[in-house]
Amino acid sequence: MKTKKIKNFKMNDEVYKLRRQVIELIYEAKRGGLNLPRISVRIGEQKAKHKNVLGCAKMNGNQMWITKDAIDLGMDTLRNIVFHEIGHAVFNIAHNEKCPLMQKELPDTILNKEDCLKHLIKYQTNKTIALDASRSDLYGRAHP
Repeated sequence: MKTKKIKNFKMNDEVYKLRRQVIELIYEAKRGGLNLPRISVRIGEQKAKHKNVLGCAKMNGNQMWITKDAIDLGMDTLRNIVFHEIGHAVFNIAHNEKCPLMQKELPDTILNKEDCLKHLIKYQTNKTIALDASRSDLYGRAHP
């Protein structure tokens, strides 16, 4: 699993501990009411052309990369970054400057746990409604 923006660290005890912090935040989101699939997580450092990147994700691909720099910013900031990447990886949400969780850049005011969850639950609900509508369109009509 690779990306153009972040160089993966080789797995060792130290990297495992960093990765565990990210995975714990994914579990926190699940405990908060989100129905999430398994998300693959890699830890690394920004590549030269992407020095401002703290995390990235494969859109709707259940994969995310988080930098050590993001982890070093502390748990509240890391939560904002991880929940933002969940928005991309699971719910296929693009950047949205009107949503404090999905802005392209980390906002000046970091969201608390409850507000992060509130935004992700909104996206989960919207995705579920869209999926239900597409299923009823596919299966709800009688075909000759």
